[in-house]
Amino acid sequence: MSFHRRAECSSTLLSSGFAFIHLPMGRGMRLWEFGRMESGRIKISAKIGEPLGLVDGSEVFSSMFNYQIDGKESFEIVLSPFGPENYREIAYVTFQIRDEPGALAQAAQFLKTRNIDILNSETVSSIPNVVMIWEMLADLSFFGDSLSLKKEFDDAKTAKDQSLSLVDCLCVEASDLATRYTRGVAVENQKIKTKALRKTEKKASLIKDGIFELPQAYVNFLGKNSAPIMLIGEPDSWILSIAFLNDDCKLYKLEIELPDRPGAVHEIMKVLGSESINVLAGYTNVLVYYERMSCELVIDARSSPENVRAVMAETLKTKISGLGSVFKLVEMKPIKI
Repeated sequence: MSFHRRAECSSTLLSSGFAFIHLPMGRGMRLWEFGRMESGRIKISAKIGEPLGLVDGSEVFSSMFNYQIDGKESFEIVLSPFGPENYREIAYVTFQIRDEPGALAQAAQFLKTRNIDILNSETVSSIPNVVMIWEMLADLSFFGDSLSLKKEFDDAKTAKDQSLSLVDCLCVEASDLATRYTRGVAVENQKIKTKALRKTEKKASLIKDGIFELPQAYVNFLGKNSAPIMLIGEPDSWILSIAFLNDDCKLYKLEIELPDRPGAVHEIMKVLGSESINVLAGYTNVLVYYERMSCELVIDARSSPENVRAVMAETLKTKISGLGSVFKLVEMKPIKI
């Protein structure tokens, strides 16, 4: 498993424990949690749902995938407030504007006159009295493409268009969100066979009381209506991935202190591997640069024999502390789902 400073990774699992990695999330949040599907219904907490626009009363579009490799398989459901047809010309748009009255209006006017729809956005005065950043997902379907939008802005600035006098810079990047939504998470992995499972009804579902109810076709594909799950938010793409865990998973949360040096995370992973422990999610954070860092993990110990799990905390404490003076297992506690 790959870790990044002040970043996080999470994995979608195959039923055997094989894992493939989602990229670290751009907003630096630990946007994952564990729960259960019960009677074909999944609870989406505010922690997960709000950053993705998946809140009560919102429409949610979904797709389902089956992943296979070497005789192992797993399922994933992808949720988004945007349907696949809406992904055609969605782009990441970022304005740098003056931190002055009327600046936001100029940027919004530039988009309005081009029939560009602002979807989800965030504005922050990054340097008060000097500059603001306005980041958004925008639908360019009724305008054109991202290159054309950038060219029109640059041409207007070159011509000293006063309607953009308070707008300094525009960056546009095609989102390519449709790939994640329609082709799954393992597009570049040729060893994994990905099959998109189409649902029978085409209309969006509604989230009510924080609940997403699976279409019956999805329940049929799974062959069950109850299962442990991992919910993984992908804020940059406004997508929620729901990965299905093994029915007999044994989850624990670990908090570990370790030195901030190359190879330290590897040594921790080697210890966990020696105990047949699979890492489902992890987060690292530097405490004292080049001296000490913390590592929070969620692990599945289902592959460890029951008698080994009974003494696992003490075993890991001993093995981890044996790696060096800074290494320490701070906490290990079960996660009930």
